[in-house]
Amino acid sequence: MTRKDTGCFSSSFDRVFLAFLPIMLLAPFSFGLEQPYQSSLPLALAVSNGGLNSVNTTNAAIASSGISGIPTAKSVYETGTMSLPATVNGFIIYIPDEAHHLLTDNKTMSLRNAHYIPSSLIVPVATALAFVHGDPNHIHVEIVKDNTTGKVAWQTTPVTHPGGSDIKVLAPGSYSVSDLKYAPMTGTIKVESNVHANGNLVVGGFFCPTASVGKYKANFAAAGFQILSEHNFLSKVVQKDIAGPTTLLIYSTTMPIQDALVKLKPLVASLPYL
Repeated sequence: MTRKDTGCFSSSFDRVFLAFLPIMLLAPFSFGLEQPYQSSLPLALAVSNGGLNSVNTTNAAIASSGISGIPTAKSVYETGTMSLPATVNGFIIYIPDEAHHLLTDNKTMSLRNAHYIPSSLIVPVATALAFVHGDPNHIHVEIVKDNTTGKVAWQTTPVTHPGGSDIKVLAPGSYSVSDLKYAPMTGTIKVESNVHANGNLVVGGFFCPTASVGKYKANFAAAGFQILSEHNFLSKVVQKDIAGPTTLLIYSTTMPIQDALVKLKPLVASLPYL
């Protein structure tokens, strides 16, 4: 009887132990420490979906595209490109300070986003577009030309610092962007025909001194914007007011794009760039 009881207990214990073994391996108990348990969840999901390669792939996608599918500031800084999801129905293209200069002048803050943030923009069809002017003491008129027909699809109203342009929804296709007066300024816009804007987000980018990033993030929040991501870099230029530690902010808002342009004006005006 004793032997039988012991055998029965051992068999039951083995079944329970084997049932909980995967959980014990993937989520070790930490007695009050939440982090090990939380960090095991992506691992468990990865194992159930094909192994650790799934974790690496997911982390890489988040690093470049952000949780919301909107490219991160780091990705935009490194590539000069933004490809936006259908949740975005408006984008504000930023003209940085000294955007009118050649790269060889060593006066543009970001080589990949020297003339526009971003240099290359990919948006869903029906996305509203506008420009905002962060280049003091210059007037900009942007020319958006259809690459297929060679015709001008949009010539913005003259934009003075720190204001915004008129708003345009472009037809599906590929476009070149240039400035009526300043030849160094070039960019591209692609409007995808197979992705339709169906959300309510307006998105854009913004350069500011890293030392003041806390102030600008607070000001953006007070104006109705959300900072989605940020990236710090060193602006290695000869012009002192834009040289040094600089931050690229990527923001979003659910207010209409025309209202967002109005709210951005005092933020752009408050920058210390001359």
